[in-house]
Amino acid sequence: MVTAAPRTVRVGLAQLDSRLGDLAANLERHLAWIARAREAGVDLLLFPELSLTGHRLHHLAARVALRPAEAPEIARLAAACKDLTAVVGLVEEHPYGGLCNSAVALAGGRIAGIHRKLQLPTYGLFQEARFFRAGDRLDLFPVAGTTAGLLICEELWHPGLARRLAGNGAELLAVLSAGPGRLGAAREPASQGDWELLTRATALVDTCWVLFCGRVGWEEGCFYPGGSHVVRPGGEIVSRAPWLEEHLLVADLDLDEVTRLRARLPLLADERHGIEGP
Repeated sequence: MVTAAPRTVRVGLAQLDSRLGDLAANLERHLAWIARAREAGVDLLLFPELSLTGHRLHHLAARVALRPAEAPEIARLAAACKDLTAVVGLVEEHPYGGLCNSAVALAGGRIAGIHRKLQLPTYGLFQEARFFRAGDRLDLFPVAGTTAGLLICEELWHPGLARRLAGNGAELLAVLSAGPGRLGAAREPASQGDWELLTRATALVDTCWVLFCGRVGWEEGCFYPGGSHVVRPGGEIVSRAPWLEEHLLVADLDLDEVTRLRARLPLLADERHGIEGP
């Protein structure tokens, strides 16, 4: 009897601090982190939301916006990603006008895909809809023998998006975040419990791996705790980065866990569509 080889992928979550509005400095740091990930044998490397530009840009957004297909910064990053896939966050100049909060996947020395943030929070301290144009589609991308879906921060709070990606074949969901934290009396930032509740619930009901890559540091009075972690199908956190410091979190994912859980818990296969009523 021939036993199938296990399907595994090694992922890296680059929990880093970005310099607000400083593309040149952030680019060099990304290249250094990609080199570290390559040495660690990483297949898929994630950076946080808006990692190339910083987060609280407001009116700086237009100054740091890039056209990925033409930008020399992206060309240098793509050239460094010939033997791994990396996902970086940036401000994209949309082909039809306006700016997008985007995640660009780089693989094989080229751009493998672009995801434009669909849900732009404009409440509390968030003002994204004032400065960014919302995306209008979800996409999947291949990586190391599996299929992945990309979400950016606020999108995880809209569970229908993750559901659609998982229902269309994603075995892992990559979440890029620059969500500001809240300090509390406990050692763990008070806001982290909300994120981990979301990622664990998503991994359970969508029966997939969930990778959460968070920003760390301070920017314009906002605190970013990091909180990067990996959740296995079913909802258990299996690896977590330290709080409040830069860190490359590396984890090996057994993709067959997705197959086994989906056979035992066929939530996606049993999903009903076209139900009438409110």
